[in-house]
Amino acid sequence: MALIQSTAIPSGATDYELEQSLRFNDDDSAYLSWTPASAGNRRTWTWSAWIKRSNSSATHMLFFTAVAGDLTEDDHFGIRLDSGASSNIILTWGDGNTAVTNAIFRDPSAWMHIVVAIDTTQGTDTNRVKVYVNGTQQTFSSTDLPSQNHEYGINKAHEHNLGSRVIYGSSANYYDGYMTEVNFLDGVVGTPADFGETGTYGEWKPIEYEGSYGTNGFYLNFAGGGVMSATGGTITTDGDYKVHSFTSNGTFTPSSITDDGYVEYLVIGGGGAGAADGSTTAGNGGGGAGGYRTGYLPVTAQAYSITVGAGGVGTTGSSQVNGANSVFSSITSSGGGGGGYFTSTPGAAGGSGGGGSAQTAAGGAANPAGQGNAGETATNGQGGGGGGGAGEAGGTDGTGQGGDGLASSITGSSVTRAGGGGGSRASGGARAGGTGGGGAGGNGGAGTSGTANTGSGGGAGVSGGSAGSGGSGIVIIRYKFQ
Repeated sequence: MALIQSTAIPSGATDYELEQSLRFNDDDSAYLSWTPASAGNRRTWTWSAWIKRSNSSATHMLFFTAVAGDLTEDDHFGIRLDSGASSNIILTWGDGNTAVTNAIFRDPSAWMHIVVAIDTTQGTDTNRVKVYVNGTQQTFSSTDLPSQNHEYGINKAHEHNLGSRVIYGSSANYYDGYMTEVNFLDGVVGTPADFGETGTYGEWKPIEYEGSYGTNGFYLNFAGGGVMSATGGTITTDGDYKVHSFTSNGTFTPSSITDDGYVEYLVIGGGGAGAADGSTTAGNGGGGAGGYRTGYLPVTAQAYSITVGAGGVGTTGSSQVNGANSVFSSITSSGGGGGGYFTSTPGAAGGSGGGGSAQTAAGGAANPAGQGNAGETATNGQGGGGGGGAGEAGGTDGTGQGGDGLASSITGSSVTRAGGGGGSRASGGARAGGTGGGGAGGNGGAGTSGTANTGSGGGAGVSGGSAGSGGSGIVIIRYKFQ
């Protein structure tokens, strides 16, 4: 899911009840994301939220940012809850630097309030990182304190995740529980007293924040309840929701927006083409599926240009052909990587990576991380690895098979899209494409194209057969209209 940047700043009251929250279900890989339009203050900021954890059996990321696939000191910062007996709050930054609280937090019946205040401008190093839970400052069992005036990735103009670390790729640490009253203060060092107070019985209770948010600050209470109308694409109805499906370029224009202005989206890039060099009897790589991104995004009454990425065009030449990107507002899903061609050419990187070619060439990486999976590394003397699908990496279900896609019910019924293309082989049975529209690899001939508007990869060709083209992408937008 995508993070809503709200311009509404609460005012007036002192204490109040938390009437709404957002439920994160880790089984659904649910999260929010936000990309600032420009960088804010990267030395001084505060993050505050009320959370109620549903279980402590897994590590849960609360707030995270990093350049995709990169945990360098400048661009990585995370706030997470550890799992099991060691359910500490852990701040992570840099290359293995951490701050770990002595206290543990694993009670699924209790709400708790977390404040993380960072101010690297402080001359005293112990004042640069502070964590508070229910109004009490926490001590650390271990900490690697930042140097003075250091700038981390929080508030940089790249993607931030709430409830996961999907931009880092595998082991996304999806949060499982409830969250509300999220405040992010840009350039402001907050304290617990800004967000809560001690009640009559000694309990810690929320109050409305009444200070400055800075340039990139935001406030989320997840009140919901907004409705809107809009034009663009093919429009269907699912109960109280309208669904706009774009199978080609177009414009989405919302109007009559009330309250929060949320829309749900599914954006899939065009699938990569399989490979075929036109003559070899050894294997070529299947195409990778297009990047697969789903979540929620705020919209205003304006026109949003929609780009639906084309699939890569299969050829009989020695080339890797990626799919094109699909775009809705700030959400870009990368085209899938083209398959590698014989001999020993790796699959191209993309939303999901293309499969490698024989002999033993590597599969392409998922880049940016978090939109798909890697293509399969080919085996010696056999067909190239299938391109990775949105649901799993290439080759997971068998050598040369395309990775399976992912199911979504955004239209009102479950549909699986973005399967990887199968690799090719000279004989002995075709390599299947991944579920969700992945094209099969050729069995002594041409590969099959990925299904249109699924973002699936094309199957590889062999022995003079052409490669299958990638399937075109799709953009689907859903909102409440009544």
